[in-house]
Amino acid sequence: MTEKDMKKRRLRLWLGVAGCVLMVIGELLWKVKGWSPIDTTLGSFADTAWLGIAAWRLVLSDILVAIAAPLCFIGYMEMYRIVREHARCKLEQRLAWWFRFGAVASTIAFVFIHTLCVSMPMIMQLIIPYMDQIAAAELVNQYMMLNIAPMIMYYLAADGVLFAVMLVIAWRRMLPVSRLALLCNPLCTAALGAILAMLPWPMSQIQGAAEPCGHLLIMVLGLITVMKDSRKMPRRRRRSEDDLPPVWNLDDEEDSDITVI
Repeated sequence: MTEKDMKKRRLRLWLGVAGCVLMVIGELLWKVKGWSPIDTTLGSFADTAWLGIAAWRLVLSDILVAIAAPLCFIGYMEMYRIVREHARCKLEQRLAWWFRFGAVASTIAFVFIHTLCVSMPMIMQLIIPYMDQIAAAELVNQYMMLNIAPMIMYYLAADGVLFAVMLVIAWRRMLPVSRLALLCNPLCTAALGAILAMLPWPMSQIQGAAEPCGHLLIMVLGLITVMKDSRKMPRRRRRSEDDLPPVWNLDDEEDSDITVI
């Protein structure tokens, strides 16, 4: 692989990083709520605090995630190539295939689940003028329960697979990174977010961006790997004057019969 190929690889990974950052912002736009010492949730999903969220935040959140999805896909496909190139046996080649499966499922799942979740406060804001809060919350909860099966399926296919694959990749040292990479997956960062949710405001608000931060860390691992692989590449030596071919001046030759005009 040439230095030019490495630059293209870094560019694709940076696009993936940009996509993950947009996902983080998109999640915070609809999840961050004002401070309240009282629990505002009604049932399994509905939250009366959604009524105070500006509509532009929900719309912008959807737009950012729509832009982020293809960027993350580009970064993940480049990360898959990196994992495949570092595979040393058939088991690790299968891990690369499962990584690609989890990456594709993760990109689809994030858009699907995010759009579904952002639609909940939108629906609640639209129906609240026609019914009380308890009835509106019950309708939203029923709407989410109808979609809970595909949500769980996609979550397991995306974050569950990436969690298992990244654990094995880090443990077997397939990539030239520390074993702390065991924590660089969306399931571990989501668990950290659950801990943050129990802390006082504003730390409890940050937990909304925990899950996409796991995808961001995977892209960062790819950039670290590319940086270390670049150092192992043979450096091109600059041409010095000794490397240039000799220049013959025929006028200096005593026995030369050639006349230079």
